[in-house]
Amino acid sequence: MPRVREVRRRTWLVVSGVAVLALAATGTGVAVSQSQGRDDRTAANRDQLNRACAGLLPQELSSFVPDDSAGVLDEYGTLLTSRQQSRALLDCTLSWGGHADGLEPDAQVRVRAEAVLGKTQAPTGDFELPLPSGTLGGTGSSEGRLDGSQVSATLLTECPKGLSGRVRPSKDLLVSVDLPSRADNEYDIPKSDRLLASRTAVRVADWVSREQGCGTEPLADAEKPRSADALCDWLSPKALQFARGNWRFDENDTVYSERAGACGGKWDDTAGWATDLEVTAAGAQSWSGVLAPGAYESFGGSGYVPGTEQSRHERGTEGQLTFDMPGDDPLLALWARSVCDGGPTFHRVTVTPALDFRHQDEVVVDKKEWQRISADARAVLDRYLAADDGWPRRSHCRDTEIMGEVEQWQG
Repeated sequence: MPRVREVRRRTWLVVSGVAVLALAATGTGVAVSQSQGRDDRTAANRDQLNRACAGLLPQELSSFVPDDSAGVLDEYGTLLTSRQQSRALLDCTLSWGGHADGLEPDAQVRVRAEAVLGKTQAPTGDFELPLPSGTLGGTGSSEGRLDGSQVSATLLTECPKGLSGRVRPSKDLLVSVDLPSRADNEYDIPKSDRLLASRTAVRVADWVSREQGCGTEPLADAEKPRSADALCDWLSPKALQFARGNWRFDENDTVYSERAGACGGKWDDTAGWATDLEVTAAGAQSWSGVLAPGAYESFGGSGYVPGTEQSRHERGTEGQLTFDMPGDDPLLALWARSVCDGGPTFHRVTVTPALDFRHQDEVVVDKKEWQRISADARAVLDRYLAADDGWPRRSHCRDTEIMGEVEQWQG
């Protein structure tokens, strides 16, 4: 009996050992299979990244490629599919994560190139690469519906030979790019991310230009333009007899573009107090070609164009204006239009006079005093149009017409 028990015990140990080895082998096999699956998914996603959007996406985005879910690609456009009816030459979105649960993606890339029909808005923010005078660019950032932040770049450039495949002809190309960023919020986007977005926008624009036979030099070959500091030399507070003291000119363009120009200065009020109704801020902006109607529409949406109800504020019985709170600064805008190298153009100059509330609860400006502010605005416009190095002269503006004033209170 003891010998039989010993044999049974050894048999049980052998069976148990085999079972343990089998379980271990199964676990190892599952782990190997899962690892292989992740590797395959990563490889497939990276291949998709390389092929998506006509192969124009930067390889730096591979760090966003997941190993646990497939990327989702949505792309169309007349340059991808001939005879396709679309406003876009290229519209491509590639996103990762979140789709299986019906959630917003964890990261997303979007590239769009389209012909501008009639009007558009000027790109804003600093573009991180040099551009020729016929091209405007800008970068921005946002956060919200996606995990993390997004960095964007926009380019408005020209296609002299015309963009084909459109019912209406256009010689203006608009490119927009949105890329994911690992910045914690939109205010911490590093310069390297903005540079990557700018490079991608240039790459897309150059690809479209080649495919469309635009006949322009590649934007990637553009050299850094010479500084054009003299563009805003005309905005002299001393010559215009504005408030004395220190002024800051943070809004001055330093590079010329035939599509738009801007100059702007503000009195440094830490130097003391300005005399009542002395001009403490002044500026000028111009928008040409497809940017002109876009700018006018933008201001018009708030009623800040000549001829609207908001363009003129209610007067007293003797034509006076009453301001009863600090900060209700009476900015006066004067609009004009011209024909310039870039096409039909709108000009807008502004002046902001000082109001002194130190010893009174309200400031009353009579009709004669307001005419002085109106004369200041006209002096800014005349000096802007006449400056040899200013934007209008460089753009060969002509046939200028005054459109009217807008009383655009800031408070």
